[in-house]
Amino acid sequence: MSEKHLAAGDSIPPTKDGVVRLYSMRFCPYAQTCRLVMAAKGIEHEIVNCNLRDKPKWLFQKNPKGEIPVLEHDGKIVLESLAVNDYLDQVTPGKITLNHKDPYQKRKDQIVLDLFTTQVRDYASKVFRSLGDSKEDVESLLAGLDKLELELKKRGTTFFGGLKPAMLDYNMWPWFERLNWLEHNGKLIVFADRFPILKIYVDNMLLDEAVKNVLTPSSTVLKFCQARATGQIQYDFDD
Repeated sequence: MSEKHLAAGDSIPPTKDGVVRLYSMRFCPYAQTCRLVMAAKGIEHEIVNCNLRDKPKWLFQKNPKGEIPVLEHDGKIVLESLAVNDYLDQVTPGKITLNHKDPYQKRKDQIVLDLFTTQVRDYASKVFRSLGDSKEDVESLLAGLDKLELELKKRGTTFFGGLKPAMLDYNMWPWFERLNWLEHNGKLIVFADRFPILKIYVDNMLLDEAVKNVLTPSSTVLKFCQARATGQIQYDFDD
């Protein structure tokens, strides 16, 4: 794993046969979903972190847009986090399967993911960037979370995926993690007062081994946020 975020002028690390490689950025929630899936499935992999302010030229050879995450596996390139995660679940060996095999349940999960994508995810990103100061975005976020609270209540399970976290949970978790960080650091009360079921959900997700393995320390997230607020984005910090 390249701890340092590689930038323009840095050489691309040599690949290893048969090893899954993810081009990532430590604070990117989309790339985090891929790291969660690999951790949950126990997939041997390596991470190449990329500086997105000063992108290495070879990143554009992997993705013409220069965006991450990018998965490289046995000469194949897979783009976009959802596609990467489905590929990982179907093609690479792992100790568990994260997508439901039942077509009906899988379709139900897709509906929830669509709801999350359109009514929660983008607002959660905006609220996190503003550290809870964008009141209009907060209200839109809370309205979306109302629907997820109701959905989890209807399912009557610990996680959206059932008794254990599944693909749907890992595809949504990075944004829940950021909202929990805001609450933990006194920036915005999200779950404690209004969403008792989601509060328990978040607490249970934090106990998941994959989540714990991928979690970025709160103090490091704070450093990243502080640097971004000044317009001087940094990626490499000592935890």
